[in-house]
Amino acid sequence: MGDIAILEVALRNHMDRQLSLIALEQAGTEDWYMAGLRFDDRTQRQIREAWGHLTIQQKKRHTHGHLVAALTFGFWRNLLENGGAIHARWPDEGSADYENDLWRKGIVKSFPGGRRHAADANAKWTRNYALNIVKTVHALRNRVAHHEPLVNGVPLPGENRRITLADAVRACFDLAMILDLNLYSWLMDNSKMKLVLEHEPRSIE
Repeated sequence: MGDIAILEVALRNHMDRQLSLIALEQAGTEDWYMAGLRFDDRTQRQIREAWGHLTIQQKKRHTHGHLVAALTFGFWRNLLENGGAIHARWPDEGSADYENDLWRKGIVKSFPGGRRHAADANAKWTRNYALNIVKTVHALRNRVAHHEPLVNGVPLPGENRRITLADAVRACFDLAMILDLNLYSWLMDNSKMKLVLEHEPRSIE
């Protein structure tokens, strides 16, 4: 959880910065959650819920940073999806297009090491490439946070398959690499995950 907590903060900070730049260009404000970006219903609901929790917990004025910290790992992962339905008043009703409205307008820059990482894997650098790494780390995070067993691997939600713990841990290092090479180097030198994997128990048949 220590490694994943660091990765989550790095991910949200990188993505927040790029969303702020998109909002600044389109609406003249860095507060992207108030800039009229075409977020789908799920994203808008998560923002409202996070803001609502802040209102209940704190009486002081809430800041941009408070909201970013209150949003879940799943929120940032969802921004790498295709984008879902928007049920608003006509004529704005439709679907969010996160590929064109978020990824290509700047979210891609959240992952400066992504293109090289994909090239080293003989793959194409795309939003889905980034999503696959992030959702694997997210699945591992949820598994660990809920104290669920890892002996038989990590199930990936919605894919009807599971990956080995070693592959899930590798995704953590992959995420660090595409976000920040300095972070990757730090994790390589300080993470205890490698030591844990050396003593990984065999799967239960």
